[in-house]
Amino acid sequence: MMGQGTVRGLSNLKLKPTLSNRYTICLVALIAACSFLSGCSSAKKPIVEAPPSPVIQSDQPQQASPLPPPELNAVRDAVKRVFKDNAVIDTSRHPSFFAGDFNGDASQDVAVILKPVPEQLAELNEEFPAWILRDPLAENEPRVPRLRVASNDVLLAVIHGYGANGWRDPQATQTYLLKNVVGSGIEVQQAKEVARVYQGKKLPRLRGDVLGEVLTKTPGYLYYASATYAWYDPKTFKDEPERGVVHGPPVERVKK
Repeated sequence: MMGQGTVRGLSNLKLKPTLSNRYTICLVALIAACSFLSGCSSAKKPIVEAPPSPVIQSDQPQQASPLPPPELNAVRDAVKRVFKDNAVIDTSRHPSFFAGDFNGDASQDVAVILKPVPEQLAELNEEFPAWILRDPLAENEPRVPRLRVASNDVLLAVIHGYGANGWRDPQATQTYLLKNVVGSGIEVQQAKEVARVYQGKKLPRLRGDVLGEVLTKTPGYLYYASATYAWYDPKTFKDEPERGVVHGPPVERVKK
């Protein structure tokens, strides 16, 4: 390299230690250093950091993790967790329980047909129970006196899931206890299926799966409506009132 040859040539010269010579030596050293650095920079290419991969956001609604079908013993455990010995599964109904994501929070829920234990009516009607008692057919009626469970009631309990284990999780205790909504032909339906069946009809906002059935000789479905469960009758439905959200994600209106 030119810089190194220049240094060797100058080393053979006998220079007097004058101020001018010292400047010359420094200048030569600087030229040699620049030549060395120039050679290194040309040998190595700069490392360019790759841009981060774009984050793809999906507009698809959340879906509950796949879980095995509900079994009677597991459902009994869930009912006992919430109701203790105050209510039992009505095994005369076939089927008597249904799994689905009814409140749309991507955690599997279970709906169970129950009958009260007559000796435990006082516990079922305590002032501050561990569940929320509702009558979807009388949601707009004043609740005076307070809604109560009778010994001959056929009830539907909807136990909301908790996390990946859904309604089986020991912490899954949020429960709606519903009166007067057990009809015939109960089956779980997805929102898109409901939109197909009732195409052209005015529909409520659906947060998750629904329970389709025939109730009082009218086909319709039971659905989660923010802070309660409501009954959809295609002949009489107008609109649902706005309610505060108790549990579940933002809602979307079903596309018709």
